[in-house]
Amino acid sequence: MPMRKRVGSLVVLVFALSALNLFPAIASDTRPVDVVSVTWPGAAAIPSSVQQISKIIDSDVNARWKAFTTLVGDTKDRTVNFVSGDVLDTPIEIKSSMACSGTAASTFMYGVRNEAYKRLGISDFSKRYLVIVAPESGCVWSGRAPLGSPTSTNGIIVLHDSGSAFVITHELGHTFGLGHTNFLRCDSKASDGAWGSDCKAVEYGGVVDVMGNIDTQSRLNTYHQWRMGLLDDSQVKQVWQSGSVELSPSDFADGVRAIYIRDGQSAYWIEYRRANPSLNYKEGLVVFRLDPPPVSSIVSPNTEDLTAKEFGTELGTDVWMLNLDNYSYVLSQSSGSMTSLSATTFTGNVVLNAQVSADKAMVVITRKADVTPPPTPILTDPQSWNVPSAEIIESGYQDADTEISSFQGTINGVITDIKASEVANWYPTYLEPFTIPKTLQVRDLPEGTYELAIRATDLAGNVSQWSDPVKVTIDRARPVVSNDFRLSSIIGDQLSIAWSGAKDAGSGICLTNIVNNEGVITQSSSDSKLPTLTLNKGQILSGTAQVFDCLGNGVTGDLSVSSTFVAADKSTRSGKWSPGNTSSGIASLKCSGKCSASFTTNAHADVLVGAGSAVVSVGGKAVANISDSKITKVRVGASIDVGKTKRIVRVSGSNFTIFGLGLVTSTFQNINNLDRLPTLNDLSLLDPEQSALAQYGFNSTDLSQEWSVYPMEGGTTTDGATLDLCNGSYPSELERVARRQVIANKKDSPYTFLSTEVVTYSSAAAAQQAHKELMKAFTQCTKDKGFIDANGVAVPYVFKEVSNIPSGVVDAGNRLIIRAQIDSGSQARELLGIYQFNNEMFTGLYVMTSPEKTMSDAQVQSWLQVAITMASRLNGKAA
Repeated sequence: MPMRKRVGSLVVLVFALSALNLFPAIASDTRPVDVVSVTWPGAAAIPSSVQQISKIIDSDVNARWKAFTTLVGDTKDRTVNFVSGDVLDTPIEIKSSMACSGTAASTFMYGVRNEAYKRLGISDFSKRYLVIVAPESGCVWSGRAPLGSPTSTNGIIVLHDSGSAFVITHELGHTFGLGHTNFLRCDSKASDGAWGSDCKAVEYGGVVDVMGNIDTQSRLNTYHQWRMGLLDDSQVKQVWQSGSVELSPSDFADGVRAIYIRDGQSAYWIEYRRANPSLNYKEGLVVFRLDPPPVSSIVSPNTEDLTAKEFGTELGTDVWMLNLDNYSYVLSQSSGSMTSLSATTFTGNVVLNAQVSADKAMVVITRKADVTPPPTPILTDPQSWNVPSAEIIESGYQDADTEISSFQGTINGVITDIKASEVANWYPTYLEPFTIPKTLQVRDLPEGTYELAIRATDLAGNVSQWSDPVKVTIDRARPVVSNDFRLSSIIGDQLSIAWSGAKDAGSGICLTNIVNNEGVITQSSSDSKLPTLTLNKGQILSGTAQVFDCLGNGVTGDLSVSSTFVAADKSTRSGKWSPGNTSSGIASLKCSGKCSASFTTNAHADVLVGAGSAVVSVGGKAVANISDSKITKVRVGASIDVGKTKRIVRVSGSNFTIFGLGLVTSTFQNINNLDRLPTLNDLSLLDPEQSALAQYGFNSTDLSQEWSVYPMEGGTTTDGATLDLCNGSYPSELERVARRQVIANKKDSPYTFLSTEVVTYSSAAAAQQAHKELMKAFTQCTKDKGFIDANGVAVPYVFKEVSNIPSGVVDAGNRLIIRAQIDSGSQARELLGIYQFNNEMFTGLYVMTSPEKTMSDAQVQSWLQVAITMASRLNGKAA
């Protein structure tokens, strides 16, 4: 996982190796590399032809990566072979010189890739690599590639005024998700130190392997091998106390091949390298730092590195090599060796000493004893323990030197061990790259009402103080849910249905959701006594139901509910009856004097009456009294359970009005347990402006809990584009005064992009102007079947008709709804965009599929229903 979004780059001329005249041995993992070139008006010639570079890939580049991925003694065939693919002899002409950085550089790469494969006649390039050879363009780098991942099977490499095999080899490393091998250089000549004025992070300077920027055939460091999957977690030894570890060489397949050590807030990765006469370094240990430097401590000729955001805590792609001997790196020239048989961390807390024999190194680690107890745990407010996975300990209790190993609690004064949970939503960090930290969640506590205090023990056996005690009630029983419903009210065509079969004897029902196939919550009830749903006459309400109690214990299942009516005139009657009033489209009969009306039914029935009072009997036995009322509108007078067998339901009384019986038919099946999950903490909502805008687009209550909704990068500012359809011209962007764009994501999402955007313009006129610009861009894009990007590359669009647009979205003069296929072949993807304007406000709903996937008409209709909700909010009915 990258610490920050970045692209790999080389910044100086590099030394190309002479061809080794080796040709690829075809193996199970053979990856074709296609080669194209670009030019522009006034461009210089490229230093190597595309055919020459293709030959270099077959010989030099392939030989290097074959060596990098073939380990001594490996019984698995993990060798990667890069072979030449197709070559486009004619350069792709673009309008202006290649961009060196930023969004324009990315647009260039992807645009040229699409055009190249169109010309090569290749529709599926998901398992192909592309080298783009570009002339001199004033960039400080020689090569550039978007950062991939260990599972990537494709990539793009840009060569800038270079034909170097080493540059191609290095950039291919980035396509595997590898960062740079950098250098920790201290002005004081110390081998290690805290990041700051003395010790700097020299970008590319750790040239122990190919991920530096000086040509070498040295093997990948074991950290990058680990990231690629060339060594398992079991082959990395975490060391928390003094001891010894037998290390296999870095180029071996078996044995322990790396040591991980944490020293306070610094993290170290240690490997053993054998002597190699063809390389400068001696036999010994190589030590890397994993904790990243502040941007102020980075030394790099690449301005993007110096202006980037600060690194986070995530485990990164880069490493910083220590100089344990006489290594030197100045102006992209290196000399000396960086290895040693001993090393000491800058705190003095950890000392390494190695003894080398045959093909192994015995490393003795001496650590300063950890005698500091963990911080005293602070318990969160028990009122927030409303989901089983709620963490009950405030963040910040982590041990400074090792890790928390266990917890104990006092339950009404009795000390007991409590089995801990793993921290939810954990990701590897440089301080915890392998082991998921432990914490305590509500689900870990025993049931009952008691006084609770907690203490923690670390890996060294140090024990914290007890937390302050709190009084808690823990209920683990789930709601008891059946398919019992009753009609609670009728207003017009809308019926309110009470879920009388949803009950919880403990903490009570707190939340009931109905979720459609897309994960959108179509209805929700927080009524703790009786969850209430709504449906229209003749409608079948269906979806996945989620019922949670107030401690987050829940059940889920497939729900279907519908309602029918038995009209009053279908009854068997006695007494004097006459037509009564009609309410909510239901005709009634009015009784004068003493009357009765009888129906035959079973199961549950709701007696619908108007004015007056009556008695309801089943099988001749009175079961309910209908209270007197002067209101003539239809109301539910009584709810009765008849039983499985059909029986006579008689309604009798004097001077009353009857509308008939309401019958609810329902099923609730495929029932499973479901724990409620905590809501993502969105700090942007602390801003009143963002909180107000959030009422119009997606928020955490709009989607089922497996979805996360959060602001996209830059989505809370007007810096990013709002209207960018078909690369049109949108001067109205300058009239935006506030913006909120959020992304919805979940594991295995069918969409590469699912987002809503809300914008406030400076005036209604400005919003109208934005709509006109949008329509103009759409019309032109439809006519041209796409657009030409800034580099002169065609981006094809095929628009499809959106039919059956429901009522409820904003009127046609204030909206645009598009459904389009973007691009073609393996990169074809479908976009559904719904743009709606009202006064000075705009909301957008954007749904994009992954490549080669399309949306069904049913999916489109589901999202159009979401657009109705957004239109309702836009029209002043914000949720």
